[in-house]
Amino acid sequence: MGIVKLKIRFIGFEEGDKSVEVEEGKTYSDLILSLGINPETVIVLRNSTPLPLDEKVEGGEITVMRVISGG
Repeated sequence: MGIVKLKIRFIGFEEGDKSVEVEEGKTYSDLILSLGINPETVIVLRNSTPLPLDEKVEGGEITVMRVISGG
């Protein structure tokens, strides 16, 4: 399998942008977990459009936005 190159922009996190390489065939959920982030606490976006976490990772640029809720 090949490698997919991805640039990640984080919103609501302390860290800044990050470039990563992901094994081809991995999902966005796999990616988020590998970053030590609970997938239930974020939304993954490409061009402002939410991506399903079970979708396979594609190269390019995504945004990972922390979901904040209150009660």
